[in-house]
Amino acid sequence: MNAIEYAAGLPVAGYSVITPYLVPPGPKKVNVGDGFILDSATKLIGARPAVEYSSRVPLTDAAIDAINATSCLVAVGANTLKDDFELAPGFGLSTLERIKVPVVLMGVGHYGVAEVTRGLSPASKALFRAFLERFPLMSVRCDASRRYVLDALPDAADRVLMTSCPVAHRVDGLDRGFVRRDAYEQLVVTITDRSHIPEQMPLLPMAARAFPAKRRILALHQDYGNAPLWAAAKAAGYEVFRSDNHQDFLRLYRESDAHFGNRVHAHLKCVSLGVVSFCTPFDLRQAYFAESLDYPLLQRFPDPALAEYDFARVARKRDTARSTMDRFVARLREAMGLEALAA
Repeated sequence: MNAIEYAAGLPVAGYSVITPYLVPPGPKKVNVGDGFILDSATKLIGARPAVEYSSRVPLTDAAIDAINATSCLVAVGANTLKDDFELAPGFGLSTLERIKVPVVLMGVGHYGVAEVTRGLSPASKALFRAFLERFPLMSVRCDASRRYVLDALPDAADRVLMTSCPVAHRVDGLDRGFVRRDAYEQLVVTITDRSHIPEQMPLLPMAARAFPAKRRILALHQDYGNAPLWAAAKAAGYEVFRSDNHQDFLRLYRESDAHFGNRVHAHLKCVSLGVVSFCTPFDLRQAYFAESLDYPLLQRFPDPALAEYDFARVARKRDTARSTMDRFVARLREAMGLEALAA
């Protein structure tokens, strides 16, 4: 599997993590957005895990033994909430019975596809109730995710917390202040690289018109080896940025002053950094985040929001969610046996 590069300086704590960022060899591609979630979650917790497992492969006996030697198993983010919920392939109540420590959901989100999110199955409801028996809180990333869980578990309203996604929170010590400019230094455009690429290509000229910039970059959060796409982007005046290491992309966004596109974790990272960013639609996930964080979802061009949207609105929503996230993290650190973080 791909390696994980954690932020420098994070101490190791005795907990375990399960993440979709770890991808086994095969057709699936590393999604650096999943790495963004892991990066922000570990910074919020204030420590990196002792062991990590992929949510894309079944947990082995050896993995379960190692998890049981830690304080808890934290499922970090991504769009995992759907009717037939699985923490990993084949993960059910019988798997949970073999895991003796709390299993904690942090920043999990709605799958974003209506056909598989009609309502949690009885088995999924039972699994969620079992999670909450071991650890009293569940962190979800948007209002739609919370509604989806509470439709199945209406008595859990005080335990299912809308913390937003870990990526939305300020963890990097950098705030660009959402400063609009007549000309930007570095514009990043994102598309969803796995499908419907011809329909998304108009985003490149739109962004170039809306955000004049010295340097224009098309950032591919999943690298499918699409040479014709790279050539088309270069012909449109863009550099192409590719890597399987999420830290490379985090450095890219820290060095940028504008973003435009439909990769939600690119947009959320920019929200955390105070970078001017506008999100465009692709599936339900963009709409759900726009609802929860009060930012516009651009569906036409030109759009008055490009000039008129007040980024103080998304900053207020982000900061309100941070207080909820801090409450969740404080309880999680307590379960890990860690001291409270300094205020």
